[in-house]
Amino acid sequence: MSAEYSPDYDTEVFGRDELYRIPETVCAFANSSGGRAVCEYSDPSEFVPEGIPYVKESEGVIYVPPLAWNRKPFVLKGRVYRRIEGVNVISGRRAKSIMAGDSHESSRDDRPFNGRLNEEPLRGFWESVTALNEGMKGLTITEFMRRTGIYSGKYLTFAGALMLGEAMRVRAVLDFGNIHIETGASNIWDAYSELLPRLSSPLSEKCSEAFREVFINALLHSDYNAGRSINIHITSSPPKVLIDNPGTIRGTIRNHRLAKMFALSGITQKNRNGLPLIRRYMPSFELRQDMLTLRVSAMLELEGRTQLPSPVIL
Repeated sequence: MSAEYSPDYDTEVFGRDELYRIPETVCAFANSSGGRAVCEYSDPSEFVPEGIPYVKESEGVIYVPPLAWNRKPFVLKGRVYRRIEGVNVISGRRAKSIMAGDSHESSRDDRPFNGRLNEEPLRGFWESVTALNEGMKGLTITEFMRRTGIYSGKYLTFAGALMLGEAMRVRAVLDFGNIHIETGASNIWDAYSELLPRLSSPLSEKCSEAFREVFINALLHSDYNAGRSINIHITSSPPKVLIDNPGTIRGTIRNHRLAKMFALSGITQKNRNGLPLIRRYMPSFELRQDMLTLRVSAMLELEGRTQLPSPVIL
């Protein structure tokens, strides 16, 4: 079959250990505006589910065109189902409920957002991603933003606005006896690259590492649809931090496109399990969720190198 090519297509590059993601990704291409799958170590066409058309552009590169609504595939719990006209592929209330929930969760941070990016966070993100990913260095800024998930087609994604725009708020409050100070960030990149180092620098090495895990988990797993801020409250007596963020605990990633940005920029690392790391520092650590306010909170005892910082350093 033939296809019309456009610069608006998403392009996904798959490493040697990411081949398992190809079936779900090409289904996403077929369900949206089409896309290109690139694989240096294998033939991506071998992983395309039956019934989904594609064009082999070159060795290791295929293009998957968008499909009409009645031909779009289902992806449910990692399995691919093809629609057959006149036949229900999946039936039953529970299956439909799971499918609807999965669809909502996987697209929540992929939706278009009417906003703009801030230059400084974008520059910092670019530098971090290109330093860790050799294949990203020669990209134009437009292709870079599409490859990393900041843009999808012609529109800014909600994940891109959270990461590099002004779509969220991290609010930090420091209480030092009679002194009360507020600071914060208006996007995730500034919260990670500026606010986190300032708050964690006076802490011991083990405490700082545990603090980083709690902080980053709050950024990644928040339910940003709730439209509320992430709150960080640090006290000097007793020395502790309480971080709470919108949403409840889930068994899977809530913000998929955001998770990709975290991985590409090195904020998160493969095979890094945060909870055991935190408990090596503080064995009694527990995440708590409030089902009435729909928020998750984490309290961490703080251990400074000498003492907690005076607020003038912030």
